[in-house]
Amino acid sequence: MEQPIQRLWIVTELFPPDETSTSYILGEIANAMAKKYCVGVICGPEIYDKRKALDINNKFNLDESIEVHRAKGADLDKNTTKGKILSFLLMSQRMIALVKQYVGQGDKVLMVTNPAPLVLLMSRQKRRLKFEWHILVHDVFPENTIPAGLKMPMYNFIKRLFDKAYSKADQLIALGRDMHSVLKEKVENGSKSKGPLPCITIIENWADIDNIRPQPMPEGKIILEYAGNIGRVQGLDKIIERLPSDVELHLYGTGSMENNLKKLKHPHVFFHGPYFRSQQNKILAACHIAIVTLQDGMYGLGVPSKTYNILASGRPIMYIGPKNSEIDLLVRDEQIGYCGWPNRWYMDELKSMGLKAREVAEKKYSKTIILNKFLETI
Repeated sequence: MEQPIQRLWIVTELFPPDETSTSYILGEIANAMAKKYCVGVICGPEIYDKRKALDINNKFNLDESIEVHRAKGADLDKNTTKGKILSFLLMSQRMIALVKQYVGQGDKVLMVTNPAPLVLLMSRQKRRLKFEWHILVHDVFPENTIPAGLKMPMYNFIKRLFDKAYSKADQLIALGRDMHSVLKEKVENGSKSKGPLPCITIIENWADIDNIRPQPMPEGKIILEYAGNIGRVQGLDKIIERLPSDVELHLYGTGSMENNLKKLKHPHVFFHGPYFRSQQNKILAACHIAIVTLQDGMYGLGVPSKTYNILASGRPIMYIGPKNSEIDLLVRDEQIGYCGWPNRWYMDELKSMGLKAREVAEKKYSKTIILNKFLETI
């Protein structure tokens, strides 16, 4: 008699047709896992931010075998601290109710670290339901609140709760080498027993080498580009302060810091607003060098996923952020850009580094390579 297929549940607030990077990543992981498991998804509403239009050119299709159970959303402003906290709490409660309803003993669960309170709730349910628990760590909470400038009451107490919860997982999946070291310390602090600590595996984000292709660099003056969330931890105000007079900075995206940056009224800074994933090829080609930033204090707490599509576009990176973080190591090891501000940019050097960046994307960070890592490790 044929054995039943193992059940894998993917638990994430963000999931297609929503078009955030987390949604896209988890959607592709779900499709890949459907080759090996009977996949179910527990997630939030279809659209995370109702103010944003849907991309009619979005080509993502979810495997028909995957069943999706959605928690009802909350009509709150997530760009305010109060709205974000209330949304996290409410969504966590609604999603854990679905976990209790559908996840059974012996199932495997892959969850992402958003919303953060769900990690604590899942830790309790693991003990009760006895499922195998894998956490894909996109953000390390509450440590990431410090560089964001958010004051959290009872921070040390909350950190101990999360350290303990992380230590109960079977596996933690880190996005880079710096995050691996942070998570190792976190679970060691959280474990009070002599039992085994979770396995910590590094699986990087991937580059979309099929849909993003290198194109000729634009003519004229050097163009720096930032594409992504314009938030508190990117430190873009410091980039603008140091911008040379003969260089333009073009910003694509929206976020909580967008209006503050516009108030600076810098003559060589241009804002282009939100963009669709299907437009990335055109947008990334519109510069000579792309910026990846992390605020001071973000070492090991996150790895910008935008990095890998920049490589796919054949553009070098200017990385501004903590030394020895994953992107700092990547840029230095592969010689595909600058860590910090260069004295000058030379067009021939930019083109050479761009060619090398594309080669790195193809050999190490293609979607096939990265998704195979998930299939092998879960």
